[in-house]
Amino acid sequence: MASTKRSKKLNIKKFLGTLLDPQDMEVFVVRGKGCSILFANEKASFRFDDSMGKSPSCRETFAKSIPDLCDNCPYGGVNVKLEYPPCEVKEQAGRTHIVKCHAVNWEDGRPATVFVLRDITAEVETRQHLYTLAYIDHLTKIPNRQKLKEDFTALEDRIISGQAAGVTALFDLDRFKEVNDRYGHNSGDLMLRRLSEHLQDDKAFAGHLYRLGGDEFVLLFADPIGRFADDEEMKKHYQELLSRALRSYTLPNINVSCTISVGVALFPRHGNNFSDILRKADIALYRAKEGGRNQVAFFEDQYEVAQKFKDLFINIQPLLLGSGKTFGYELIDRGNTGEVDEQFVNLSGFNRTVDALGLKDIESDQYYFISFSAQLLNPAIAKLLPKEKFVIQITPGEAFTAEDIKICMELRKKGYKLAINGLHSKAATAETMKIADYFKFAPEDKDFDAQKRLISANSRVRFIAVNVNSGHDFQVAKEHGFKLYQGFYFNEGVVETKTKELSPLKVNYLRLLRLSSTDGPMDFQEISAIISADVTLTYKLLRILNSAAVGLRNVSSIAMAVAYLGEENLKKWISVLALRGIAEDQPVEIFRMSLIRARFGELLALNFRIKFDPKKIFMVGMLSLLHVVLEIPKEQLMKDMPVADDVRESLLTKSGIYAGLLKFYENYEYANWDDVSIFIEEHRLNAQHVNDTYIEAVKWYNDLIRS
Repeated sequence: MASTKRSKKLNIKKFLGTLLDPQDMEVFVVRGKGCSILFANEKASFRFDDSMGKSPSCRETFAKSIPDLCDNCPYGGVNVKLEYPPCEVKEQAGRTHIVKCHAVNWEDGRPATVFVLRDITAEVETRQHLYTLAYIDHLTKIPNRQKLKEDFTALEDRIISGQAAGVTALFDLDRFKEVNDRYGHNSGDLMLRRLSEHLQDDKAFAGHLYRLGGDEFVLLFADPIGRFADDEEMKKHYQELLSRALRSYTLPNINVSCTISVGVALFPRHGNNFSDILRKADIALYRAKEGGRNQVAFFEDQYEVAQKFKDLFINIQPLLLGSGKTFGYELIDRGNTGEVDEQFVNLSGFNRTVDALGLKDIESDQYYFISFSAQLLNPAIAKLLPKEKFVIQITPGEAFTAEDIKICMELRKKGYKLAINGLHSKAATAETMKIADYFKFAPEDKDFDAQKRLISANSRVRFIAVNVNSGHDFQVAKEHGFKLYQGFYFNEGVVETKTKELSPLKVNYLRLLRLSSTDGPMDFQEISAIISADVTLTYKLLRILNSAAVGLRNVSSIAMAVAYLGEENLKKWISVLALRGIAEDQPVEIFRMSLIRARFGELLALNFRIKFDPKKIFMVGMLSLLHVVLEIPKEQLMKDMPVADDVRESLLTKSGIYAGLLKFYENYEYANWDDVSIFIEEHRLNAQHVNDTYIEAVKWYNDLIRS
């Protein structure tokens, strides 16, 4: 009987060996306080030494090289369970294994533990490599923007539930561009590595540092609620902590030293999501730069309206006559909110704007309205702005003060015309009316009877209705006696279905537009037939092709244009000609806005985080207001236009690939700087570049109009 049992025992071990030996894993069975090994497959047996005898123990073999193994063994002090969760253990030699163990009854009916070890070193290395690619900045070897975003997202639930608070500190190196320009990008890269190494060596910053890109970094700190008595105590703590980073950084043989400017936003005070907090830290960083650099600046609630972008962007809004003809433009540089500090703006960008508007080259009757700045009293600035073209806009407080009157009289002596902006009708005195050439009521002033009386009694003053953004707004303002209208009343959001007869010439223009907006090859035979049938069309197209906007010279035929430009580029200019012809009897602002949108987007196309097709972006901008020109719904228009599907979807829905860009154009035109700044951040654009690109698009349009 004993012989039979022994035979059975040997058969079971042989069976297990046959089953487990081919497997790429180590399997062994352990029992008792002495950790005796009852069974080991062939791969596991390689750990045994002849000196161990016939009964090696786990302590002499496996646990000796993998100390963590004992933590997963019931004989190592863990309560006996039927199964233990798998875990990773590291061998002293550096290799990593995944281990799983089961409590079983062995062949003799007594309990034992089965261990299964699989070497996953290669998997761990691959996983680490993928993690590094996804989350670690290759230059500085610190976590990147994606890791910051995910780490902050992991905090959001704790922030929202009131369990965590903290700060996000965004900083960059002052004068870093000078290092790159003078000493090359290798020196710049070395400085960035030295900076990150220095901060990581400080225990206060180690583990909190991330690189966004370029010379921009973030420090993220989260604290349990209750660590600080209030936000002021938190600000004081982090002001002292972050000030430790304010050092001068340089390299041997480099004569440029870089300091650090830091912008800080608090959570949850300034928001509880990554996008909001980072944007507000960016605004605070801008304040640190403006304040002289090498300092820590905290975001303040009054800067919620994206002060940075108001300071930077210039947007040009039309002022229209009742006929739809353009009377002039207002340069919206800081939102014109009417607050006291809005009166003191930086005019450094106006040189560029004057050039873009073409004021030095174009003789026209149009006026340009700009907000008052104390710098306008400087004789040097006065030379920059032609008095016959610029109207200075004064935005007083609730009433016109003696100081306001004094400023107005000084500007009058210098020859400027004046516009009073944002007063309530009840605050507009006879003295104010004598000073004003133009007058805008405060947008919230709804006392239309008082407005009518003022308009009627002051025929010399030209009253401007603001926020006229629909046909209804226009009709109401006209009935109240206004003669000038600021806004986009011609840009109706909805156009009723109706049949409109087009003149034969416009029919030809529309045919050209359809032929040139196709996503496929153009039918040059049909295009040539349309153009050659009308001498004026040929002349106008050649004028465009020889204009400064296109850059060609002495092009005398379509064949030459194709040779110089190629079919795809010629499509664009034929479509521009066609759009101008279709919009000829409409307010010129529709044409102007369409082409500025087209060029603005085309120039920005390759700078977006996701690269867009410049040709399609140009077409989207150009067609975005065509339904207004033709006075038909967009859906009806798009049925007849052979454009690409993604262009059609973007024009008709909010989900198209370029739909967000169309909303960005609208926000820029209406000076909604908060929304503009969010778009810029989401697409990782440079704000200064966006402003410069808008000005360049305006200049391009004016070059085109000269033709």
